[in-house]
Amino acid sequence: MLRVEERRNGRPPLLSKAAADRTTPEIRYDIAPSVQLIARDSFVAETASKIEQLQATVRLMSRDMGQLAGKVADLQATAEQDLRWQTFQKGEKRSKEAKLDELLRSCRDLKARFDRIEARTGGDFHAYNSFEAVSRKISELETFRDEARRIERTLTLKAWLLCAAVGAAALVIVLANAMAH
Repeated sequence: MLRVEERRNGRPPLLSKAAADRTTPEIRYDIAPSVQLIARDSFVAETASKIEQLQATVRLMSRDMGQLAGKVADLQATAEQDLRWQTFQKGEKRSKEAKLDELLRSCRDLKARFDRIEARTGGDFHAYNSFEAVSRKISELETFRDEARRIERTLTLKAWLLCAAVGAAALVIVLANAMAH
């Protein structure tokens, strides 16, 4: 049995702090016959031990909850990072698809132009199924363009010569009329 007694030694109850520290309770172990506790004392003792067990359980659970909260925060950070990565990938995919759509529109526009050119010349519409065939046709059209530019230059030169000749003839007529009068 555990017994706690206070040392009084006849001192007055109002003492200084230093004196109070010297009069701390004294713990003494007695080996005495145990006295049967009454029902209320046993209930209080059992309740106290259960409360201590519950407090220990609460402390463990609060520590576990703290650890779980940290893990949940880590999972949320990872999920947010994954969401940002997924959003970035979607943006990149949309950008690539937009560029591919633009390229496809350009190719369709070129094919429509070639079809109009071929319709005027009466050529084969299905001969341009590869880039090589398209490249050959473009180079062929470029030779026609170069030849048209050469002809245009010669016609422009001839037009200027004709204008010069008409101007010279007009000058000669004006001078002849001026000398005749």
